[in-house]
Amino acid sequence: MKAVSSSVRTPMRVFKTPRAPLTDRQRETVEKPRDPVHVYCRVRPLQSEGDLTGMRVKNSTTITLTPPDQLLHHKQSAQREIQYIFKHVFQSDSTQQDVFTAVAQPLVENLVRGRNSLLFTYGVTGSGKTYTMTGNLRHRGIMPRCLDVLFCTISDYQAKKFVFKPDRLNGFEILSDEDALLERQQEMNQRFAGAGRFAFRRKDSDPEIASQASVDPRPVLGIDEDNMFSVFVTYIEIYNNSVYDLLEDSGIQKTLQSKIIREDANRQMFVHGVTEVEVKTVDEALEVFQMGQKRKRMGHTVLNSESSRSHSVFNIRLVQAPTDCQGEHVVQDKHTITVSQLSLVDLAGSERSSRTKNTGIRLREAGNINNSLMTLRTCLEYLRENQQTPFGIAPKKIPYRDSKITHMFKNYFDGEGQVSMIVCINPRIEDHEENMQVMKFAEMTQEVQIARATPMKTDLGLTPGRRKANKMFKIALNNLNELGVPEAKEIDVDVGLVYSLGPDFPSYQMDSPEAAMKIQELMQYLEQRIEKRKKLRSNMDIKCNNFRQVIMNLEKDNLQLRTELASLKAVYKQERDRSTALENKVRIHESSIDVLNNSLSKRERQIEELSQKLNEKENMLTQKEHEKEKQKKKFSSKLAVESDKNKREFEVKLREQRAKLQERMRIKDEKLRLVSNILQSEDLPSLPRSHSTEDMLGDKDRGAMTARTESSVPVTTRTDIYCTPRHGVAAANTRHRRSRSAGDKWLEHRAANPVPLGTIMQPYLKNRKSVTKLTDMKELTGHGATKYCLVAQEADTDGDVETKLYKGNVIPTCGGGAQVVFDDVECLKQKSPVHSPTRKRPSNGNLSGLGAVVPSTVTVTSVQDVASRCNLGIEGHSSKKSKM
Repeated sequence: MKAVSSSVRTPMRVFKTPRAPLTDRQRETVEKPRDPVHVYCRVRPLQSEGDLTGMRVKNSTTITLTPPDQLLHHKQSAQREIQYIFKHVFQSDSTQQDVFTAVAQPLVENLVRGRNSLLFTYGVTGSGKTYTMTGNLRHRGIMPRCLDVLFCTISDYQAKKFVFKPDRLNGFEILSDEDALLERQQEMNQRFAGAGRFAFRRKDSDPEIASQASVDPRPVLGIDEDNMFSVFVTYIEIYNNSVYDLLEDSGIQKTLQSKIIREDANRQMFVHGVTEVEVKTVDEALEVFQMGQKRKRMGHTVLNSESSRSHSVFNIRLVQAPTDCQGEHVVQDKHTITVSQLSLVDLAGSERSSRTKNTGIRLREAGNINNSLMTLRTCLEYLRENQQTPFGIAPKKIPYRDSKITHMFKNYFDGEGQVSMIVCINPRIEDHEENMQVMKFAEMTQEVQIARATPMKTDLGLTPGRRKANKMFKIALNNLNELGVPEAKEIDVDVGLVYSLGPDFPSYQMDSPEAAMKIQELMQYLEQRIEKRKKLRSNMDIKCNNFRQVIMNLEKDNLQLRTELASLKAVYKQERDRSTALENKVRIHESSIDVLNNSLSKRERQIEELSQKLNEKENMLTQKEHEKEKQKKKFSSKLAVESDKNKREFEVKLREQRAKLQERMRIKDEKLRLVSNILQSEDLPSLPRSHSTEDMLGDKDRGAMTARTESSVPVTTRTDIYCTPRHGVAAANTRHRRSRSAGDKWLEHRAANPVPLGTIMQPYLKNRKSVTKLTDMKELTGHGATKYCLVAQEADTDGDVETKLYKGNVIPTCGGGAQVVFDDVECLKQKSPVHSPTRKRPSNGNLSGLGAVVPSTVTVTSVQDVASRCNLGIEGHSSKKSKM
């Protein structure tokens, strides 16, 4: 397994120390071929969909880890992934059968072929180690599947019980048939008596687990059919760095006694005094396992409801020995026994007290578990360094004895065998730190080399296949006996000579009196041998012909296959070229994808920054809106108060002004009524213009008509009297004059395109300034105008052009502005005397066809009416500048 990391190691100075000379055993171990420790990884499924994970399986051998801080903050651009490579990675959807086929199936084959193997599961607590090793009722684990395959392979070659008996020193001895029968009888008596280990097993066994059945196990090929086999199991646990036998028949004692680890004559480590139970079926083996499982220490923690508080080791030992020449009995020789062992180790999960919150006994258990796992890591690390150290440098001393688990399996690391490890991973983001430590340990373990086991097969010089041949011979003999053949009982055939021409020549003497008879017997024997030889030769010729035909067919097939191979090579070359082109395209696309990913990450960062700025702007706008609403409410309240106050004051002043104006208008109406009566009198002579009604009333009586924005001036009508002679003589209007104030400065306000009057009499204003539009108050007060004249033209009811001159005084105001007080209105009309119904056409021609402009009617309207006609806005009695 390789990990991608950015750490740089500082080179260390190495002091060379001469290495001690190797012993014969060490030299043999060094010279043997070595295999690395096979490390597999299995990923547990997530318990809930809401769990986050920083682990990703790239392919069947590679897995990557992502730090949790990058996942929580979504820093994809700066993500740093650590990659690990295993022999095989089992994803969360892998089945128990997939794990067994890839990991444990080769170990069972080694067991049948006489080789030792070690398999242990490693990982944090709650990662699925026990589930992988033992499984449950629905999904069987590695251990029961190993038993299924083993018993399916040796089912027809098992020896009777107690033929092999443990000698309590990690070895076995072979009992005779009589001794084995006595042992079986004694076991039967104990079973009926209800005492001992068997009674305890029947009492405490779980029938549901014991009665599990495998799903079509396939036997292992390559078994030696001439051997007898027996299976022995042991179940021990290492709790608080002490070894306990879970199958021990403790009797009255309720607590188990700790065991010690010793070394046998073959330098193999074993637990002294451990109970080895011989099993003949899978159900019996599972009953024994369940008996020990009930004694195993289990505990409840925060991370796992059923947490293993100890390391458990389930050993399956296969004992095999060759049979005799007949293939019926085991050879009574202890040195011909071959013992192979498969150790299934379920290591306790490493855990941190900060997460589990353990106290008291649980805290002590966790400390012992972590110490033993740390010792295992240290031993493997020292072993790797020693293997990588050049020859001539003293190796490090490996502390196997610091922990029971390393002391027990010392012979695997320093001796022979195959070691495999399954790293169980919980992909939750909370277990990221523990998973990192597990990955580092797996990375280091994969670099350790273990010597390959090469068991010595005992060769007694017996014929291979003798056991099967003897079995077939017995079946044929039984068939002959059933058929009633009398000679069947006298047949005695040596299995080793089944394929010979016959028995040896009988002994004879030529000088005996029975020599002639012996010669006849020899002749018959030779004839039989010749006949048998002919049959064998004819059979051989037939087989040779068949073999020759087979060879010809094979040659024909070979030629055809060569032709097909040539065509397939051409196709393969095309496909390889096409694959190369596709690989190049894939490489180009991958580079473009990387560029796009970088661009995408940049755009995402920009979007994130812009989003942040937008949020800030929105917050500022929201804050300003709140402040604006507050100010608006504040000013609205003040404005309402001020408006109410001003309205009340204005209404008071308005009422006063109306009262004054009504009083003035009443006086004026009275005066006008008197003037009207005078004018309408028939005896009143024609008065000249200098004695007009306005002069009679006087300036004081006329009064200045001041424009008010809120008041309305009643209409005052003044009628000028035109005296026209009845008999065609034109009379002049003695009251008409062009201007009363020739010495004043006038401001004439007329339309931009006035309609030409086409008359002789035109209004004349001396010292005037004409404007068409007033936009500023300075135009009214700038040149010192004291009089204002507004010229308005419009059509009357008859369709004639009517020109009205609105005259007034320009009065400065206190605020620096000015106001116009209108006091006179002149109306100029162009009329034809021909169309007049009340006048006759003049007799003289002086005025014929000449329109006279006469001021017939003078109408004083309100200031608002005048302002609306000339598009002026006039403020009365204002201290500020008036807008006109």
